[in-house]
Amino acid sequence: MSEIDSLLDKIQQLENARRFPVALENSQQALRRHPASRQLQLKTAHLLEICKDFEQAFGLYQRIHDETQKSGNKSELPLVLAIGMCMVKTDRFDVAGTFFEELNQKIPENADVLAGLGIIEKSKGDTEGAIALLRQSLKINPVQKHALFELAKILLDQSNEDEAIQLLERNIDRVDVHGESIDLWLEVLEKKNKNRYAQDKLEIYANKYPTIVEFVYGFAVLANRAGEFTLARPAFEQAMVLSPGNSRILYELGVMERIAGNLERSQELIGQSLALQPDNPAAIRTFGSDLKMAYGDENYKRLNYVAAKFSEFSPIEQLHLHYAMAKGSEDVGELDTAFRHYGIAGSKKRKIETYSDTENAKLTQVIMQVVTPHNLALAKEVGCPSETPVFILGMPRSGTSLMEQILSSHPDVFGAGELKFLTGILENMGIGENKGIRLRMGDKDPVFDYEQNTSWALRGEKFVEKLEKLADRPAKRIVDKMPGNFNFTGLINAILPNAKIIHSRRHPIETCLSCYRIHFAEGHYWSYNQIELGRFYRRYWNLMKFWRENFPGMMLEIRYEDNVADVEGQAKKIIDYLGLDWDDNCLNFYNTDRPVKTASVTQVRKPIYNTSTNRWRKYEKYLGPLLGEIGDIVEEYEAEIAHLLDKK
Repeated sequence: MSEIDSLLDKIQQLENARRFPVALENSQQALRRHPASRQLQLKTAHLLEICKDFEQAFGLYQRIHDETQKSGNKSELPLVLAIGMCMVKTDRFDVAGTFFEELNQKIPENADVLAGLGIIEKSKGDTEGAIALLRQSLKINPVQKHALFELAKILLDQSNEDEAIQLLERNIDRVDVHGESIDLWLEVLEKKNKNRYAQDKLEIYANKYPTIVEFVYGFAVLANRAGEFTLARPAFEQAMVLSPGNSRILYELGVMERIAGNLERSQELIGQSLALQPDNPAAIRTFGSDLKMAYGDENYKRLNYVAAKFSEFSPIEQLHLHYAMAKGSEDVGELDTAFRHYGIAGSKKRKIETYSDTENAKLTQVIMQVVTPHNLALAKEVGCPSETPVFILGMPRSGTSLMEQILSSHPDVFGAGELKFLTGILENMGIGENKGIRLRMGDKDPVFDYEQNTSWALRGEKFVEKLEKLADRPAKRIVDKMPGNFNFTGLINAILPNAKIIHSRRHPIETCLSCYRIHFAEGHYWSYNQIELGRFYRRYWNLMKFWRENFPGMMLEIRYEDNVADVEGQAKKIIDYLGLDWDDNCLNFYNTDRPVKTASVTQVRKPIYNTSTNRWRKYEKYLGPLLGEIGDIVEEYEAEIAHLLDKK
């Protein structure tokens, strides 16, 4: 084998492994050593095109074409088509139009040429003409990548999302997967709130094409986002093998290790990610969350160095920087600066994510009006009898992670994390006489169709089935600690009457302050404005009072402050409530090796200290709007725990 053949073989292996940037770097190095090699020229141009450097790809393709013409030979069709497509990608539409028209005269009914003409018509604003050409291209070749992608984009502009999704999936379910189609497909499904569907499809693709990192990594991200750690972790690890040295995967794997409690490994991975991409605000924020910064140390200097480029970052990256700067400011005692960052970050979040305080208030009102003992009894339905599920619910940052960690230290309990499929199971649920009242949870990707009017028992069975799939070992009890399930407490009891429900309570300001100072990965949009945060907390407070008064005995309520004061006593109380024998491992919860996918990850890795209660007073002067909304609730709660606060 010649040296060039050996180099080409190595480059091809990297391309097959979808390590395109590394393959391109190797190809460029090889071309510098053998500048006259037409094979290396073509390979380099091809990789430039894959890496979206269309300007350089165009120049190199054109040079190869010119040299071929000079030698008296004709360029092969793939080279000619590549030149034409690079013209399109570099917005040379006028030249490209003439180019493809001439090609169409020479080789009519060619799918690639028709796709190029379709894209050019689209650039001119002739949507109907573009659609006709693109559909003609697909009639000749149903898997022509550019035609599928461009037609899907046009259909999305026309709000024909269903057909667009089908076209994109034809471009995805293939060995030579079209990367831009994956990105657009995920964007559309997220917009339609079909993340569950996307996750299921990516799992299928990952199993079908286990060496394609986009599928494996995409599945890992969505499984992790859904709180399904036992599925996400091996997928992340596989993606790391498929694409070593990938800063994005290094970061996500680092976050996963942090979730699992492997903090040293997490910092190592995120540090490696920052070495490859030093200006990644999300990585800087995460890396700094476990450190105590000081004036002049390396982390504080790096944070300020990156912050100097603030205006160059996207809005979401700026958010990460605001939270990183707030944390750094708190570490060095500059609380005024920290809370200015929190306030600005919250305002920017409002511009990125829409949230309606009015709509949220309506949901709480409807629940209390409709989900009553009377309406549930009229349905004459019986739920699934399984005793496996345990629900820990309440406000975020109220001690739910700590409670789950204590329970998961018991050998008969598995903590599944914050799961997101309950709303899909409850969607369209019927209550009232003949189940005539249909409940809408707002889930746009329901597990059961409206027309089915599915029984409560089947809904409960589906939940248990999903729950058991996530456990990596046999367990008598499996915990879902999604805090927001407090909205559905009465419905949980309806479809799973033998499930155990635990309400975690904590001081209102400690809870709200903790929410306010965090950039949540998703959701919790009420937490970025102190007034909206206070209003949301009041609705939560009133709804839990409603469940307590209308469904007595349905749930066990545990105060975080009592956990702090008497870990063993409270742990024994909860284990007894679950119907399990006591196990001393529950007192060593901070050594339990299991994932905790919340902002509480570092707290649950430490023994409990009394300093973790009543810390909010030093921030009181910054919390006027919040106290204005829930001051009376604070007084009521502090009266409950006065015996504990007096010890401070």
